[in-house]
Amino acid sequence: MTDASIDELIDGLAGDLRPVKPRRIVRGSLWVAAGWLVGAAALLWLTGMRHDLAAGTMMPALPLLAFWTIVALGVAAAWSALRMGLPGVGRDYSGWHWAGLAALALPVTAIVIGFGDHHAAMEAARPENGMRCMIEGVVSGLGVGVALFAWLKRAAPTSPTRAGWAIGIAAGAAGATIVALHCASNDMMHIALWHGLAVALSGVAGRILLAPLLRW
Repeated sequence: MTDASIDELIDGLAGDLRPVKPRRIVRGSLWVAAGWLVGAAALLWLTGMRHDLAAGTMMPALPLLAFWTIVALGVAAAWSALRMGLPGVGRDYSGWHWAGLAALALPVTAIVIGFGDHHAAMEAARPENGMRCMIEGVVSGLGVGVALFAWLKRAAPTSPTRAGWAIGIAAGAAGATIVALHCASNDMMHIALWHGLAVALSGVAGRILLAPLLRW
């Protein structure tokens, strides 16, 4: 094949190509932030803010620590999911795993407290005392889940399974933080069980329902 033929072949292959607008992680981050804010606004508009925050005072120390721990988990998982939508080889997406390990301090704390007060632990585990918080947490995080799914659907991540987990965990953590602004309970067993279940169930849903939809 002559040089002229090669040039003609290249021109023929590239003639119909159009430049692609580069993906900006800032844009994806804004989508996630918007989903988080919309979920919070919707829940608080429907159910109201917890009494201490509404009165301008802070949560007690342990619930506040739990809140920021779950926020950190949600941000880390969302950031990992966003980075999965960028081109690159050999990227490390495991940062949210460390935030997840830190979040395990919440159920551990609840278990320790439960050993000292079995009756309180049984009360906290009753569905009528926490099922609503779990459902509200899952639903409130859907905005973040939709934003991350839309971001990754256009990018075709190399590991749909890992992407599904990250989307679900980020959505569940976002929902759990939103519920914490409404839920009046300061009981660590309630927070660890029912708010934590919102994160866990969303993660499983992301793995089962979303991962297949992200495959090439």
